[in-house]
Amino acid sequence: MTPFLICSEEVQEFLDSQFDARFDGYYDELSPEERENIQHGWQLVRTTVDDIIASREMVTEGKFAALEKQLEKTPDWIPALLDERFTRDIIKSVRGYVSRTMELSRLEGCRIPSETTNSYLREAVRTYIFGFPQASIALSRAALEQALKEELGHQGGEIFVDMNSLLDEAEGAGVIDGVIRKAARKMASEADAVLHEKPADLPKAYDVLLMLRGVLQHIYAD
Repeated sequence: MTPFLICSEEVQEFLDSQFDARFDGYYDELSPEERENIQHGWQLVRTTVDDIIASREMVTEGKFAALEKQLEKTPDWIPALLDERFTRDIIKSVRGYVSRTMELSRLEGCRIPSETTNSYLREAVRTYIFGFPQASIALSRAALEQALKEELGHQGGEIFVDMNSLLDEAEGAGVIDGVIRKAARKMASEADAVLHEKPADLPKAYDVLLMLRGVLQHIYAD
């Protein structure tokens, strides 16, 4: 047993106890049929919350649009339901966030990248930690591109330079060598695949992040 407090578990237990406390003794006074009706009602509410979230994230059929309109008549209902759903979902996901963070080692260099490059890198890592592999891979490519542009003096420039040209110039200038170029080209290709109808998973995003980190460690090593 760990001597340290696992905060997510404590919060989950607290939420469960609070929910149980709200209905403590209430169900005891109900008939089996009434209990079943309440359970059906809660299931409908959960399904409606699923649809409210999905309809903001994707194109949907709108099956629950009318029910959402009914809920909107009580203004506090939908925000409260969404707050509870997101809170519970995030608490359940914390263990995954922790494990994916611990998979990554410290990333240090003799020089610090520009704020632009570091911001893309940070978001690439965070989207991986939060479980969004395709976003992480796309942002990893963006971080690579920004690092190369930074080293070659193109960052913030108005002239578009494609990835192959950046790699050619970087290798010619001694920013990267042939081995690093191959790694950079491979991770850029993985990102291109994601952007052209080839979805990726978290292991793939992890591999791409490792390649990115290796390239950046080389670039900022001196």
